Amino acid sequence: MIHSLLRLGCRVSFLALGEYFLSSEQRDASAAAVYRSLGVRCLTPGHDAVSPGWDGIDDALRQIGPDIDTCIPCRVCCGGAAYDRLRAAFPAARMIFYTCDLHFLREERAARLSGDAAALKAAGVTRDNELGVIRRADGTLVVSSYEKDLLRQELPEAHVVHLAFPRPSAEGVRWEDRKNIGFIGNFGHRPNEDAVCYFLDHVWPDLSAKVPECKFLIVGAGSPDWLIERAQDDARLVVLGHVPDLTDVLKTLRVTVAPLRYGAGTKGKVLTSLSHGVPCVMTSVAAEGFDFGSQLRELAVADLPQDMANAIVALYTQASRWETVVGHGRDLILQNHTPEKLDAALAQLLRLDAAGR
Repeated sequence: MIHSLLRLGCRVSFLALGEYFLSSEQRDASAAAVYRSLGVRCLTPGHDAVSPGWDGIDDALRQIGPDIDTCIPCRVCCGGAAYDRLRAAFPAARMIFYTCDLHFLREERAARLSGDAAALKAAGVTRDNELGVIRRADGTLVVSSYEKDLLRQELPEAHVVHLAFPRPSAEGVRWEDRKNIGFIGNFGHRPNEDAVCYFLDHVWPDLSAKVPECKFLIVGAGSPDWLIERAQDDARLVVLGHVPDLTDVLKTLRVTVAPLRYGAGTKGKVLTSLSHGVPCVMTSVAAEGFDFGSQLRELAVADLPQDMANAIVALYTQASRWETVVGHGRDLILQNHTPEKLDAALAQLLRLDAAGR
C-alpha cells in the first residue's frame, strides 16, 4: 500500500497506532527506519515515552495537521477503532477504510469451527463495528473479490474497491531440481497454527507413506512448542522458523500447502508460492477471493484430507501436471497481481469525488 502511494506521487505520513500502547522496550523501530528511507514521515512515540496511549496518538495527529487529502485507517481493531478521532483530526479528508481482511468473517468462521458460542457473540460485535466503519467511510478497500461481493450484499450503498495483492513473477527452478513440500505462515496468526496441526494429523500420515523421501518444511515466526516437539520425533518435519528471504526456500520446494480451515481475505502464502513458480495445494478457504480458472482449481484445490494428499502426490510425482499448475499460476500473477494493477485500483479510489458526503 505505502509503496503504491509513493509510486502514485503521494506524500505519505504513517502512524503506527499500536506503538503508542507499548513500552519503549517493546517497540520495533526497524519498519519505521525502512519507511523513512523511502521518504515516508513516520510518527512514533519517542523512546522516552512510556505507553502514551491515546494522548500520544492525538498529539501525533496534531503534528500531521488537518490539511491532508486522504486518510486510510487500516483494520477494524486498529485504525477502525480510531475512526472518530481521525475524522475529527482531518475534517476535509476522504476517509478510505482498508480492511486488510474482513475480521468479522474470520472470527465467525473460527467460532463456528470450534463451536464456541462466546466467540461467536464476540464476532458479532466485530461485525457491527466493521460494517459501521465501512458504512461511514467514503470508500473501502478489500483484498478479496469474494469480500467485495459479500459487502455488496451487506451494504449496497458502500463504495468498495477490490485491491489485489501484488507479487513479482519469478522464474522458478525446474521440477526435477526440486524436492520436499512446505508451509509458509506466521504462527502469531491463529489460522496458520490450526492449519498445520490439521495437516499433520489428517494429511501427513497418508502423504508421507506415499512419498517417503519427501520432507515437510514449515516456515514462519513463532513456531509453537508442540510443533517443535513433534519435529523432534519425526526427522521428516523440518521447522525453519522465520526466514528473511523466502526465495531461498521456495526455489528448493516442489509443492507448498495451504490447508486453512478458516480465515478471510486473500492468502499471501498462496500468491507468494505461485509467483515463485511453486504449485500450492490449498483448501477452498485458502483459494477464496482468487480468480482461478477451472483447471487450476481442479488440480490445486482440495478440502478432504484424502483429496489433498492425492493432489500433492500427483503434483510431486508428475512433472507435466506440475508444469501445468506453474503455468496457470504465473498467468494469474501477471493478469491480476502486478504492482501496476494495484496502482490502478488505488488511483481509482483516490480520484473518488466525495460528492454528497
